[in-house]
Amino acid sequence: MRIISVEKNMADELCGLDSEMLLNKKGRPCLLMLRLKYKGRKVDFAVPFRSNIPPAEQKCNYFPLPPRHTTRPKHRHGLHFSKMFPIRKQFLQKYHIDDNPAMLRAEQILKKNEKQIIMQAQTYLDNYSQGRRPTYSTDIDLLLAFLDELEVQAA
Repeated sequence: MRIISVEKNMADELCGLDSEMLLNKKGRPCLLMLRLKYKGRKVDFAVPFRSNIPPAEQKCNYFPLPPRHTTRPKHRHGLHFSKMFPIRKQFLQKYHIDDNPAMLRAEQILKKNEKQIIMQAQTYLDNYSQGRRPTYSTDIDLLLAFLDELEVQAA
């Protein structure tokens, strides 16, 4: 696992396909989760950091982090599994956290809880593939089909 952002052009394309994709504001940070199982395949996923997860969101759909200065009252900051999406390595960019104390702290929390985060993400994907999807979740099948088509075209 590492903190990354998605190349702007690819992020814009994915947002154009799925209205539930979070907009790529200034290279939104995501946690790259390598090789999770989804419908019998191993797929790389990016899980976006989100500073205003609604208070009604079920706790199983996010991993909480300390609030940011942009987190509204009663909202949560964390990794939002409902907004996770498949990604390919060629569309990743390094996310620089060296000068950001909040992101350095988040990185420490993520490393300390790596197994729990992976387990939560995998459980989310298992539920999603069985049809138990949150109302405002990304369309993983649509996004995965798009990425697969790009690979076919590039070959």
